[in-house]
Amino acid sequence: MKNIFAIISIVTLSMSLAFSQSTGTKKPAAAKADPAPHRAAQSGPPPMLLPSHAQIDAAMQRNFGYDPNVQWNILDVRQSPIPGVAEVILAINRQQTIHLYMSTEAQSAIIGNLLPFGPNPFEANREKLKAADGPSRGAERPVVDVVEFSDLQCPFCKGAHPLVEKLMADFPLLRFTFQQFPLPPTTHPWAIKASHYADCAGTMNKDAFWKFIGTVFENQGSIALATADDKLKEYAKDSGLDADKVAACAALPATEDRVNKSIKLGQSLDVNSTPSIFVNGRLIPPIGANGLNYDQLKAIVQFEIEHAGK
Repeated sequence: MKNIFAIISIVTLSMSLAFSQSTGTKKPAAAKADPAPHRAAQSGPPPMLLPSHAQIDAAMQRNFGYDPNVQWNILDVRQSPIPGVAEVILAINRQQTIHLYMSTEAQSAIIGNLLPFGPNPFEANREKLKAADGPSRGAERPVVDVVEFSDLQCPFCKGAHPLVEKLMADFPLLRFTFQQFPLPPTTHPWAIKASHYADCAGTMNKDAFWKFIGTVFENQGSIALATADDKLKEYAKDSGLDADKVAACAALPATEDRVNKSIKLGQSLDVNSTPSIFVNGRLIPPIGANGLNYDQLKAIVQFEIEHAGK
């Protein structure tokens, strides 16, 4: 699977048969079938006719159906900021998230991410991130604000956690804010439940919150959907919290509302994978295994300190 996506991340994907082929016998993971193409409903460029889920499935099947190890789930189809180009967000094997920018007219697609570009490219993100209200720690008047949208079941978030901890120790002028962004149950079955427990931990005791999420990350492999409540209560107690109160809080509609508010904030910033970490509004590449190492992460933070507000 790595070889496939190493290739398609470099070259243009041919979709010449995308809209005439059926999905055949192989079923994509959690694929949704739309009866007809639908139109984007968002501000910006005039609405365009978007490809349907069925059409995208057909294209993926025709290009990658030869490999039974490649499964995909369509997370979103929307109009991109580029006129005439649709943005398709796919989860590959319930882990890697990729963006396809498709031209239905040319029947081709490229893989990648749109970058803010200009003399002050991250200002819009910084304005939106002023609404980040998750648990935070660090400087009261920070030079650098780091905001992470995270999922407690996400193995990449677990890998990033110690790097963020080290960053906090090395940069006393930094403030770190943790925002809940659980991925859908089709990807991470117990992530939403964990986000509710974590949200309640954060409202009850900020210090216990950091211990709680660290314990959940450390024990990801021991948690399953069927045992999630028992495990999360155990970790809440180990973090110095009243486990029954946390569990009761986690079941409240108000808790769900707070987590959904955090998710909507992330979506307004085009977050669709975790961890998504913003440094003064700059969305940084993935960190940890197969991503940025710690020295590269430090270099970005230092650069943002030198260019604060720009």
